Amino acid sequence: MIWYKDNNCDIVVSTRIRLARNLDKTPFPNALKDTKEITAKIKDAVLGSNSTLSQNFDFINLDTMSVIEKQALAEEHLISPLMCGGNGKSVLISKDKNMSIMLMEEDHIRLQIIKKGNALDEAYSLASKVDDVLEENLTYAFDADFGYLTACPTNTGTGMRASVMLHLPALTMTDNISKIISSAGNLGIEVRGLYGEGTKAYGALYQISNRATLGISEEQTIERLKNIVNQMTEMEQKARKALTDSSIDALTDKVYRSYGTLKYARSMSSTEAKSLLSDVILGQNTGILPKEGTITPLECIVMTEPALLCEGKDLSSAERDKKRAELIRNNI
Repeated sequence: MIWYKDNNCDIVVSTRIRLARNLDKTPFPNALKDTKEITAKIKDAVLGSNSTLSQNFDFINLDTMSVIEKQALAEEHLISPLMCGGNGKSVLISKDKNMSIMLMEEDHIRLQIIKKGNALDEAYSLASKVDDVLEENLTYAFDADFGYLTACPTNTGTGMRASVMLHLPALTMTDNISKIISSAGNLGIEVRGLYGEGTKAYGALYQISNRATLGISEEQTIERLKNIVNQMTEMEQKARKALTDSSIDALTDKVYRSYGTLKYARSMSSTEAKSLLSDVILGQNTGILPKEGTITPLECIVMTEPALLCEGKDLSSAERDKKRAELIRNNI
């Protein structure tokens, strides 16, 4: 099941492992005049293999999809925002939506595993197995000194980005998050928003990921990230305890005001919805609010994103805001 469905995870929301790979002696996607031949070769390596992998994926040519449909896939984290533009891009998505193989993004292959909760070891193990199956039929661009060769030098080496999405409302409320972001940067860790590079952390949702891919092994990267996640989790727990110990009335008031707005509002922007739903998640996890509703607040955050909310239709901003408020009212 996709990462945000039935997700009542507290602080650690989801885990993602992404591997960047390119075919040997082949220009990178931005230098290819025609991507069809390389796409067909990679597609056949997945769907034509003798492993169970071949039965697990559906192939989608993104050129056949509307902009809204592509944006919806990006909002579910099944493709990157970069895949929404340009031509010649496609993706293989597993039937349970825990895996996707993006073709002709920045690199020929972007293999992604995404799971709910804290699952770095499990996600990395699965990514390695899928990568091995692909390598049985494909020859990767690899250098003994530099590792896997990638279109962007910052990915050269392991070609791996490991990331964890954290919900850190207490650290955000107490204005401690900027210090943590700065400290993480000194340790070689990137802290970004919900949709990665170039996005803001609306709803107190932060993606943390490794910066270095050269001169460090995959296992070392995983261990370093696990340590940082554990430290951030502990700091968030302490911040929540401090809030409930010293400011429980103010916190309770904030949570119920947010819940009331969500329950009765008739129009709501995506940014406001994320902020208010973040308060409800905090309220539920601190015992201020009961965990109830048709779907979880996290699922509301994802399902009320603009493209997913449109369900393929061309809706105006006002129509989206009205539909967003209705969806949340009926499900929270």
